Amino acid sequence: MIHLKKIYLAALMMVTTIGCTEIFIPDIDSDTEALVVEGLITDGDGPFTVKLTEALPFVSDSASVTKYVSDAELTVQDSEDQIYDLTYEGKGKYALPSSFKAKVGNSYVLHIKTSDGSIYESDVQTLLPPESYDSIHSLVIKEEYLDEYNVLKSISCFDVRVDLFKAVSSTVPTPLCRFESNIVVQYSFTYDPKIDSIPTWYWSVFGWKTSLLDDYENITVERSKMSTPIIKNHFLCNIPLGIANYGINTGGNGGIIYYYRFNQYTINEETYNYYKEANSQLTASGKLFDPITTQLYGNMKCVSDPSKVMLGLFEVSSVTQAAFVFVENRFLHQATISKVPYVDIPTSGIYGYKINIDAEVADSVALLPEYQVVPFPNWWFHQ
Repeated sequence: MIHLKKIYLAALMMVTTIGCTEIFIPDIDSDTEALVVEGLITDGDGPFTVKLTEALPFVSDSASVTKYVSDAELTVQDSEDQIYDLTYEGKGKYALPSSFKAKVGNSYVLHIKTSDGSIYESDVQTLLPPESYDSIHSLVIKEEYLDEYNVLKSISCFDVRVDLFKAVSSTVPTPLCRFESNIVVQYSFTYDPKIDSIPTWYWSVFGWKTSLLDDYENITVERSKMSTPIIKNHFLCNIPLGIANYGINTGGNGGIIYYYRFNQYTINEETYNYYKEANSQLTASGKLFDPITTQLYGNMKCVSDPSKVMLGLFEVSSVTQAAFVFVENRFLHQATISKVPYVDIPTSGIYGYKINIDAEVADSVALLPEYQVVPFPNWWFHQ
């Protein structure tokens, strides 16, 4: 209702300034529950899942938790007439078989049959060839933000940019891509309990924490502004500097390394338009000419009853993955960037060793009961 009130106020303002005008009421099915799909398959490694939930009516005052759909039948059919059954795993998630492998050039359709007999399906989605980046670069900048008390503050961060499509022919339409970014901060420090004035042992601690860096769907909107396919300085993310910015306390000592990963998805026009519309609604700030919030329709429809509402997106996109280690060069206000292997790691972890200073050997006593005494992971520092 807040959005509708803003629309009415804006309309009244226009009446007083330019005379009569027609009030526009957005097309929203306010009293209808809708099936919502979230699915992605790529040419990379799985597992691939499709999530089904039910959206609450627009006029609902309910504060209930997400309503998962657990009793549907899902299949994916490809252009080679192969049909893959999805298995329910809980919390609305249905998984494709572990043997499933998407092929570039093939097309895929998602079919859904719900317990009431309704049948839904996606538009045909073709897996496009993957594109890649040309280079990435970064400067250290100051980024301003409002804290929880509405106080303006600033933070140092790596401003990460990417150049794209240098090898794409000018006679071919510029490819469309979206990016997902995350940062794994790896840190290590020593902990001296200071029981005595001259300690005989200390803890050597190392850990890591993964944080997502996307505030919105990062898509290559530059295509509509450029006369050539080449895109330069496309913004990827800002990486905050300093261990405290990740909610980690090392007592002010120790080292930190920034392990940055991104996924670059090559997407089709339908997927691009979906994310573009989503961004328009997410970035609306209540101004007079902001886009009006409406239901966000994707590439799914109910074929048994076209009047039924279906929301969300079944995305079929190829993916290119890359990873880098960032080191701050404070004198030049830029980053030293090293390309490293892209590895999947646990989201977070922390481990400790008790070190005897006299013998310089590791004790087998854990720092805390939940800590494990283990060696550095084989990906640590990416050596």
